Amino acid sequence: MNVVPYSPQYRDDFIKLNTAWISEMFEMEPEDERELANIDGYLDGGGEVFFALDDDGAVMACCLIGPREDGDWEIMKFAARGMYTGTGAGSACLRACINHAREKGVERIIIVTNSACEAAIHLYRKFGFTEMPVDKEKFPFERANVAFEMFL
Repeated sequence: MNVVPYSPQYRDDFIKLNTAWISEMFEMEPEDERELANIDGYLDGGGEVFFALDDDGAVMACCLIGPREDGDWEIMKFAARGMYTGTGAGSACLRACINHAREKGVERIIIVTNSACEAAIHLYRKFGFTEMPVDKEKFPFERANVAFEMFL
């Protein structure tokens, strides 16, 4: 497995992976569409997308970290291809995002999710994220009922 930063060749994989998992468990929301359409804006603001690739170069997992309009940094999109669940690909992408934030001098990373995403919640806790209240104005997703933060 190899973790690489964003390259336009992986853009479609990023969009398809995130759209697939969201649609499988929930429904795509306007904020999802906005975030997926604004990848370049997050990159221009210092954010990054990391991809875990298998030995053949296929995308196993991906994770976007970027600055929000309010100054916070967020893990905005995080997905793994189903057949790679449990391989450590998601952990590798999340670790790369955290390291990127540290390099950028970010003080806090936030994540919103849903309580049905038990594996993701377990992963966030394993990495040291702690639960925080969900601010529905800040996080307009219908499905968002759990939020986490990590101070760097």
